[in-house]
Amino acid sequence: MGYFSKTCAKTHLPVVVPEVGIPQLNLVVALFPVGRKLEGSYDGYGRVGGHDLMAEYSDAEWNKIKFVLQNKYEREDYDNLGKSGNELAQGFFMARKFLQHSTLKGSYKDYAEYKRTFKKLAEWN
Repeated sequence: MGYFSKTCAKTHLPVVVPEVGIPQLNLVVALFPVGRKLEGSYDGYGRVGGHDLMAEYSDAEWNKIKFVLQNKYEREDYDNLGKSGNELAQGFFMARKFLQHSTLKGSYKDYAEYKRTFKKLAEWN
């Protein structure tokens, strides 16, 4: 299995792996429908702060987990956040131009705006 990631449920920014070198897009709070919350670095393989979520949860349950970038999290609870979309470049395979734009922008209006911007700037087929 290769890298896979999500977008932030609040800002729709991409959650990237540590190797990309942008901590503000890597450190997350993972929120679960049952009230559980984890904080830490997302490694790209389903682990947050060393907790292996893929070993603990089914694919269907994984899809319900919401990531919020740690520096954007304001103690919102699970039900008050949108969905974490699939990160189109798996948290790794995208152009610096897209990452720089995302970092400067600070948030996307919705997942659709993230996808449009990704397709325009990510240089990823």
